[in-house]
Amino acid sequence: QVDAQLLVVQKLEEKERGLQSSLAAVEKELALRSQALELNKRKAVEAAQLAEDLRAQGEHVQARLRELQ
Repeated sequence: QVDAQLLVVQKLEEKERGLQSSLAAVEKELALRSQALELNKRKAVEAAQLAEDLRAQGEHVQARLRELQ
C-alpha cells in the first residue's frame, strides 16, 4: 500500500511539474502579448494624431484654395 501511495505521489509530482511548465509558458506568452498590446495602443494613438493633423492640414489647404480662387 505504501508503494502504491508513493507511486501516486510520484505521478502527482510529475503532473505538477508539467503544469508548472505549462504555467510558465502561458505567463511568458501573456507578457509578450501584453507588450504587443501596449505597442499597438501607442501606434493607434500616433495614427489618430497623424490623421487629425492631416485633416487639419487638408482643411487649411482647402481654405487657401478657396481664397486663391
